[in-house]
Amino acid sequence: MKKILLTLYIFLATFFLAQQKPTLFLIGDSTMANKENPDKNPEHGWGQVLPQFLTSGIEVQNHAMNGRSSKSFRTEGRWDKVMKQLKNGDFVIIQFGHNDQKLKDSTKFTNPYTQYRANLERYVNETRAKGAIPILMTSIVRRNFNENGTLIDTHKEYPLVVRMVANDMKVPFVDMQLLTEQLEISYG
Repeated sequence: MKKILLTLYIFLATFFLAQQKPTLFLIGDSTMANKENPDKNPEHGWGQVLPQFLTSGIEVQNHAMNGRSSKSFRTEGRWDKVMKQLKNGDFVIIQFGHNDQKLKDSTKFTNPYTQYRANLERYVNETRAKGAIPILMTSIVRRNFNENGTLIDTHKEYPLVVRMVANDMKVPFVDMQLLTEQLEISYG
């Protein structure tokens, strides 16, 4: 009888675990973050509006926060909150770079080829260790045009490093820099 109950318990536990919705975790900066008073404030991070484009078969948790870098997101314990919930079959979109460039802020700045790359690799490895799927994204462009109407790249080496990590580690990748650059140029 105990063996039958144990078998039934294992079957039911496996069935209910398989029925859980996957969660899409968003980690990054203000460009993806939820903004206050969405009905009154026209500014929205892209992660704030993402759920309306998805099916009900996935839960979205937006942990992105204004002013965070790949370094400060971790040192402030924000990644720990995600890691405690992360489970097999979940997804993590990782998009940093805007604030990693802040040379004058030692709590945020990361060298693109050393610490920034190492941080991205660590997020990827820790996500995979939980059985979840990491997705890397480059930063979206800033709306910064010169006097001739040419969009100015303000991210320098950071998007290149994301592309390199995605390629080297075989991580799903979305080139938000390219996509938003094309969008901005089309708007003028």
